[in-house]
Amino acid sequence: MSKHRNREGRCWQHVVVVLVTASVCGSWLNPSSASEEEAASGSKRQAAQEPLIETPHLGHGRHLHRHGKAHATHLPTPQRFFTTRSSDVVLPLPDEADAFTFAVFGDRTGGPPEGVDVLADAVRDVNLLEPDLVMTVGDLINGYNQTEEWLAQTREFKAIMDRLLCPWFPVAGNHDVYWRPLRAPGRPKTQHDENYELHFGPLWYSFRHKQCHFIVLYSDEGDPASGEKDFQKPELQRISPEQLVFLEEALSRGQDCHHQFVFLHHPRWLGGGYGDDWKTRVHPRLTAAGNVTAVFAGHVHHMRYDPADGIEYVTLATVGGGQKATVPAAGYLHQYHLVAVRKNQVALAAFPVGEAINVREITGQLHEDATRLAESPLNMQGELTVGTCQASESLGGEVRVTVQNPTRYPLEFMLTLQSCEPRWRLTPDHTHGRLEPGEQREHRLRVTWAGLPTDRPVAAVEVVLTQDILAPTTRYAIPAIVAAVPQRQGTGGAAEAAGNTADQLQGNQSQ
Repeated sequence: MSKHRNREGRCWQHVVVVLVTASVCGSWLNPSSASEEEAASGSKRQAAQEPLIETPHLGHGRHLHRHGKAHATHLPTPQRFFTTRSSDVVLPLPDEADAFTFAVFGDRTGGPPEGVDVLADAVRDVNLLEPDLVMTVGDLINGYNQTEEWLAQTREFKAIMDRLLCPWFPVAGNHDVYWRPLRAPGRPKTQHDENYELHFGPLWYSFRHKQCHFIVLYSDEGDPASGEKDFQKPELQRISPEQLVFLEEALSRGQDCHHQFVFLHHPRWLGGGYGDDWKTRVHPRLTAAGNVTAVFAGHVHHMRYDPADGIEYVTLATVGGGQKATVPAAGYLHQYHLVAVRKNQVALAAFPVGEAINVREITGQLHEDATRLAESPLNMQGELTVGTCQASESLGGEVRVTVQNPTRYPLEFMLTLQSCEPRWRLTPDHTHGRLEPGEQREHRLRVTWAGLPTDRPVAAVEVVLTQDILAPTTRYAIPAIVAAVPQRQGTGGAAEAAGNTADQLQGNQSQ
């Protein structure tokens, strides 16, 4: 769960929907692996009874919607289980068959160059999880350029990805191979295809890992005669005879594997501008193979899931690419997939970039510093004059706020003035900065009244302080501290002034 601020400054929370396709529940009555029929009936029985009988405080049944079967378990043996206590409870042990995880990154590009910050956060997250490998789905660099700039972007991307603890594997997207401007001198016939293969690797390839086969395809071959590439023209989104032969041979090489996974950039199975080549020529070959479990792609910058004929077609969002964030909880966000692989099933889950918590970083020292910041009152001096002063410029005042960093880490902060009364003028409306450990800084904020004098109550002005502890791997956001600026009633109000004026007029008339 992560917090974000809307345009009005209010806090809201979103929970990213994850697709979990496996369960860790086992059978306690029969620790050995149950049959498919027994597992299905047990799941239905549990779904019917659990919310009503065993869990009277449970308010939903979301955890009952499982995709996979219960994992195989085994009775504990002296070789695997040890205790010096006595209990009649049997704790079933997990199966020891090979299982592994891999991650999949979505598009890095199609957004600002600073999107590499998000990519680096994804690398940081995945290093905390340590999967066997990381796959990509293309659009690794912004591209749409010529060789010199293309090489600089490639070096930057690889420098970040090479910080992964595990191997990573590239997939070519349109941003990685399109040359612009098209009429520029020296444009290669196949645009950046040659550059890609020189610096990233083959445009299509496959490899094996733990009884699984990974196949990478290239979805921007275009017209080999003219060199034209365009992902919106169906005639240019057809797999070439050469690559089709490769695919057939790759599928054959993986026919003895538990699973085969396919990766490409464009989700051609969606049709539309991609045409029907995938449906008519590629998908039938995948289904005929009999063990293609999932196909992964990107490009559209949001998540979606389109299973067909026993194959899970999965589209990822972004890891730094352009992101509209239309509905974050429904897949419009920076995220990566984790895939847990077992012999007979695969689990899929999506995680927001930056949400993995570094357990080893939350030391007693960090906990103490974060708590101290959260519980410290705002150091504020000054007050605002409110009421019915004759001169509106005499309403308001100066507020002095001292921000200090008592922690052992650098601190970034932002001070904001806010009020629901639009006639207050707040200068500046916000200010921000960075403090090293032990440093403090005073900020002066001016509040003035921009309306006519009034004898009605005036809404308060609040100072909001947000702070982030900058630890080596994580920004730890401290809950906002909000304090109303003290107010005092002004003198010489408008009503008094009006009375004095009336007395003067009456006196003049009597003379």
